[in-house]
Amino acid sequence: MTSVFLRGTVIVVLLAVVIALVLYNTKLIDACPLRQVYVTYEIKKFDETKDPQLCDELNGKISQFDTDCKSELEVLDCG
Repeated sequence: MTSVFLRGTVIVVLLAVVIALVLYNTKLIDACPLRQVYVTYEIKKFDETKDPQLCDELNGKISQFDTDCKSELEVLDCG
């Protein structure tokens, strides 16, 4: 009985993952809000560390995010 339940659960989870990937790749799911949360988290981490290498990497992520998501996040001053 447990193996049938476990097998059914695994199938449902795999189907959910496949459906989510298909919807994401066909742009029916907007990943921009999730990416914005990630970029915001990275900005907060940079504010704590002031690491110049992190700043350069983060500016690249911000530029890519602005391009992909039609956003207007400002790049950081790494000076």
